[in-house]
Amino acid sequence: MRIILRALVILVTLGLLAAGWDFSRFVARADRAVTPDPPMNADAVAALTGKADARIITAIQLADSLDLPLLISGVNIDTTPTDIARISNVPIKQVDCCVTLGKAAATTEGNGAEVADWARRKKVKRIIVVTSEYHMDRALLELQRAMPEGTFIPHAVMSTKVHPGDWYKDVATAKVLLEEWIKFRLAGLRGAALDQGRTG
Repeated sequence: MRIILRALVILVTLGLLAAGWDFSRFVARADRAVTPDPPMNADAVAALTGKADARIITAIQLADSLDLPLLISGVNIDTTPTDIARISNVPIKQVDCCVTLGKAAATTEGNGAEVADWARRKKVKRIIVVTSEYHMDRALLELQRAMPEGTFIPHAVMSTKVHPGDWYKDVATAKVLLEEWIKFRLAGLRGAALDQGRTG
């Protein structure tokens, strides 16, 4: 009995160490996703909506500076181009001419499908992805799954109260990162199960 308990303790300890290591790598990637310089050599910009308006504002500024088409994915069904112009403090004509409001997605998985559909219709493959730093890993996972032929370039905005690497200094940031890490890993498991189902 003691041998079994000892083995269980060792397994749990190893599991916790592995989870801690994986979480630390996730946090490091979130930190690196926030870049001051705009990516180059892209065909389009896609913003994934969320609680932070900074995602939309950054995406519109980026698309305008690089003269690229923009999809804002996951927009509320009642949102209008006028609302987007007001949030971004740009003329309505700038939104009307160059911004597509995607209203089909309600999840990150849905964002992937919506961006892939739009990109294929636009015949673009190199896409700058604008979302929050903590959300970038899962966003890229779902986008690549929906559009394997695409190249997705991360350009994250900081949405947490402190930098992800300083998560231990702020309870709210720690909670957001932990929840997102779990969602990211569950999305990976779901994808692996789907792939296994296709090949099985």
